[in-house]
Amino acid sequence: MNPLSHQPSATLHFLAESEGTLADFLKSQLEITEPALDQLFLLGSIFINKNRVFSNQMLQAHDYVRIHSFPKRYPVRNVDWCSTIHFESESFLVINKPAGIPVHATLDNSIENVAYQLSQTLGYPLYVTQRLDVPVSGLLLLAKTLNFQSEFNRFLRQKKVTKHYKALTHNEPRHGLHTHYMEKSPWAPKVLSLEPSPNHLECQLEILQTTPLGELFESEIHLITGRTHQIRSQLSFLGCPILGDCTYGGEVGPFNSKKIALHSTFLSFKDFKFISVPNWTEG
Repeated sequence: MNPLSHQPSATLHFLAESEGTLADFLKSQLEITEPALDQLFLLGSIFINKNRVFSNQMLQAHDYVRIHSFPKRYPVRNVDWCSTIHFESESFLVINKPAGIPVHATLDNSIENVAYQLSQTLGYPLYVTQRLDVPVSGLLLLAKTLNFQSEFNRFLRQKKVTKHYKALTHNEPRHGLHTHYMEKSPWAPKVLSLEPSPNHLECQLEILQTTPLGELFESEIHLITGRTHQIRSQLSFLGCPILGDCTYGGEVGPFNSKKIALHSTFLSFKDFKFISVPNWTEG
């Protein structure tokens, strides 16, 4: 049986019994072609003793090998990365992140992400300071130096960074401050509660205004805390799931799981202010 053909999302685990090359070991364990193996090396989908490897190398007896045999792929080749740059200074740049691409490396794919692709395009390293979910678009700041990365992270902790988003929903959310409590879990969808508890994280956002757009509502949202999936889960909890966000009960419409109707529209800190207008027609 070919494990790769019968486990389309498989993460496979092995222990090497003796010395030898990684490539020979994997070929002995799996029905895998040389080009397929080269692709997995390129993407960083193979680990030895929990360390990512990008090329064939020697294995020792009892080495632990993990292979993500079907890494998730992202459409990075469809993006003109230079055109995403909204602003650039000596210490950071702000881009309009395209939907459908992660900000940073994932466990099974280390190169098809915003930070890597822009670093390769510009010829210097970039450092992640904030995150947007894969299907979310809009303003994203990346540091050009480790010092600025630390400085911006401090601004975030001190709540000296203001972030606004716009979202499309079929139902109109109630204006004002909304506080919920998110269960600590790595899984999605996130589970919210109205009551605090030791195993929950506080989530706060403010619906600033809502504009009718035909049968939809466009809401401007001030994100106060920054939890994973926070806006998506809170709007869903309010009975207003975001268009396209099937994970949280949103209808697909012109959007889908690769791009939901959530866009980072405003980012400010110190004397800097950046604005991006969503183009919902590209959903």
